[in-house]
Formats: sequence, structure tokens, C-alpha cells
Amino acid sequence: MPERTWTLRLDDVLLPGPNELLRMHAHDYRRLREELVLLARASLDPALPDEPLAACTVHVTLWRPARRLLDADAKYGAVKPLLDVLQPGRRYARKVGGRRILDTANGLPLLRDDRDGEAGLQGCIRDLRVVQRVGDPAVQVRVDEDAA
Repeated sequence: MPERTWTLRLDDVLLPGPNELLRMHAHDYRRLREELVLLARASLDPALPDEPLAACTVHVTLWRPARRLLDADAKYGAVKPLLDVLQPGRRYARKVGGRRILDTANGLPLLRDDRDGEAGLQGCIRDLRVVQRVGDPAVQVRVDEDAA
């Protein structure tokens, strides 16, 4: 039984599949992340915990038009940017015009990390379930805290 549960719903969001993510320019990926952070922050219920979760189960439901359904492995790849934004923001270096600059990727500190926690691994996500339904674009996420 989960310790605590958080939910969020992103209406009118159609997450790109992994093939599209691989071809996406870094600037476009950053824009996608920033949009997801804002939408997730606005719909998260209840408020963020005091500390990011150390162990959790994540259930994601993707609503997609019938012509845009993803295959079984692609639906898991499509949630990568979403899992990225559910972690604390982080600083990183990037090159702009031949110069190295420090930048920040904003995040929502709900999950400690997005690493695998199954089978004794030390990551936060003990179980990840992604299902898709035919319908207007939307994403629903439920995060259940597990006993660490």
C-alpha cells in the first residue's frame, strides 16, 4: 500500500515518441521540458513533499489520437521528458558559439532521480507503468511513494 500519492494531469499534451525525441534539437527539447515543468507544477496535487521521494511507483496514462498511438516500447520512451522534469533542477554546462556556459534545467523536485530501482538497484523508480488510451491528447501521472 502506498505511503502517499501525488497526481498530475497535462491536458492537450501529446508527448513525442522516442524517434522524434532523438531527432529533436536541444533547444526544442529544452522548450518541451520548460512547458512540461509549468504544466506539471500547475496541476500537481497535493503540494510537493519536503524532500524528493527516494522510492516510488509511477503510473502514466497517455491519451493519444488513434493515428498517433505508439507501439509498446515507444510509449515508455515517450515519457522520458516527463520523468526528467519530475526531478530537482540541475546545473549543466553547454556550448554556445564556441563558449562553454553554465545553465540550469528546471525541474519539479518530486522524484529523487529517474533511475531504475527494481531488483535491488538504487534508483528511485521501483516500478514504471505506461498505458495509452485513444482520445484527445492528455497525460495523467500518479506517483505512489514506496517504503524505502
